[in-house]
Amino acid sequence: MLFNSLLFLVFFVIVFITYWALPHRFRWMLLLVASLFFYGVFIPSYTLVLIFAVLFNYYFGKWIDKSEEDRKRKQLLVWGIIINIGLLAGFKYFNPVSAFIYQHFHLAPPPDSTFFKIVVPLGISFFTFSNISYLIEIKRRKVVAENHLGYFASYVTFFPKLIQGPIERPQHFMPQVIEKKVFSYDMATAGLRLMLWGFFKKLVIADRLAMAVNPVYDNPHNYTGLAIVMATIFYSIQIYADFSGYIDIARGAGKLLGFDLSKNFNLPYAAKSIKDFWTRWHITLSSWLRDYIFLPVAFAVSRNLKKDRYLGMKTDNIIYSLAISVTFVLCGIWHGVGWTFLTWGAMYAVYLIIGHLTEKAKRRFYKKRGIINYKILFSSFQILVTFTLVTFAWLFFRANSMNDAINLFTNIFTGWGQLASVQAVLGTFINPVFSKWEFLIIIFCVPLMFLTEYLISTRKYKEMFFRIPLVLRWGFYYFIILFIFTFGKFDNQAFVYFQF
Repeated sequence: MLFNSLLFLVFFVIVFITYWALPHRFRWMLLLVASLFFYGVFIPSYTLVLIFAVLFNYYFGKWIDKSEEDRKRKQLLVWGIIINIGLLAGFKYFNPVSAFIYQHFHLAPPPDSTFFKIVVPLGISFFTFSNISYLIEIKRRKVVAENHLGYFASYVTFFPKLIQGPIERPQHFMPQVIEKKVFSYDMATAGLRLMLWGFFKKLVIADRLAMAVNPVYDNPHNYTGLAIVMATIFYSIQIYADFSGYIDIARGAGKLLGFDLSKNFNLPYAAKSIKDFWTRWHITLSSWLRDYIFLPVAFAVSRNLKKDRYLGMKTDNIIYSLAISVTFVLCGIWHGVGWTFLTWGAMYAVYLIIGHLTEKAKRRFYKKRGIINYKILFSSFQILVTFTLVTFAWLFFRANSMNDAINLFTNIFTGWGQLASVQAVLGTFINPVFSKWEFLIIIFCVPLMFLTEYLISTRKYKEMFFRIPLVLRWGFYYFIILFIFTFGKFDNQAFVYFQF
C-alpha cells in the first residue's frame, strides 16, 4: 500500500495501537504479519517471493556461520550472492532482455505478448541488498547468524523500510528487533514530526512538480530550451522531495514503533563536489556500494598491480578509476535496464574520476589565486557547479529512452530567442501547467523545504525550536497539517523509487 493513501493511515494506526498494547514477546509476530499484509496488498502472490528470500537467506546465513574454514565461507557467500542477484535479475531484467531477444531474432511470441508482462516485485532491490549485506557481514564475522527465524524475518520485511529503504545493516537493525522497548513520548513525537514533514514534501512539493516534469519528458519533441531546463531543475527537486519524503515517513513510522532507521539524506544539494554529493544522497545505498563493491574491487585490482605507474599514470589513480567505474556502472544498471541508466551511472563515474585526478591541481590553483579566501562566494560556486552536474545527470535518469534523452539535450539549445520578457519566461509553465496560485505555492514551499532542513541540521537552531512554548510548537504542527490538506495533491501518485 502507498504511504500517501488513507488505507496506510488506517493500517498504521491499528498496528501502532496493537504493537504497544502487546507484550514484548508477541510484538515481532505482529510486525511480521503486518509487514506481509502491507506487502501483499500490492500483488498478493509476490509475498511468496519475499518469503522465499527470507527463508533462503536465513538458512544460508546459518550455513556460512557454521563453516569454520575461510575458503568454504567465501564459496558459500559467492553462491549466496549469485542466488540473491539471480532472483533480483530474474524479475527485474526478464521483460526487457526477453523482448530484445525475441525482437532481434524474430522469435514468437511477439514483443507485445503478455509473456513480457511480468511485474517486478516491489522493493526486491532493497530487501535483496539487505540480505546480501547480512550474508557478507556473517562471512566477515562481524555478526552472528540469527537463530530466531521470526527476528530475522522482521529484519528483512519491516514494512516502513521494505519498499524503498533505507537499506539497513544487520548489526544496526537486528538488535532493535530483539530488545525490549518502552514507549517514549519524545521518540513518538519525533516520529510524528518526520512523518508530517515527509507528507509535506511528497504531497505539496513532489507531486505538484511532477505536473511540470511529466509533460516535458513524455513529449520531448514539443519543448525547447527554457521548458526543458526548468523541467529538469524541477525534476531534481521532485526526486529529492519524493524520495527523501518517503524516507522521512519510513523513519517516522519506525520511531513511533520504537525503531531508529538510518538517515538516508543529508542536504545533498548543498554538496560542494560530486564525491560530497554521494556522501549525502541515498546514504545507505552509497555506503553499501562503497563497502561491498568499490572497496573489494579496489582491493582485487591492487593485488594485481605491482608497479607504481602504468602508462605514466599512478597505480592508485588506476585502482580508483577502475573501482569507481565498476561501482557506478553497476549502480546505473541496478536502477534499470537501458542506455539511459547506464549513461547516468557512467556519467557519475566520469565526474568522480575527473574530480579525483584533478583534486590536487584544483586545490593549488584556488590557493594560488586566493579564491579560497572568499569562503561564502567560493562555497556558493562549488554548490552551484555540483548542482548543475547532478541536474544534468538527472536528465538521462528521467528520460524514457536514450532517443528522448538525446532530443532533450539537443532541444535545450533551441528556443531561447523567443524569451523577450519575464512574462514569457513565467508563461512557459504557469498557463499550460500551473495556475498562478500553484506556481506561488512552489515558489514559497521549495525554499521553505531547503531552509527548514538546513536549520534542523544545525544544533543551534534545533535547540531554539524546542525552546519555543509547547502550545506554539503544536500550533505550528497543526498549521502544517492544514497546509497539506489544503494544498496537497491527493491523487495517490506512487513514489518515484517504487520502480527501482
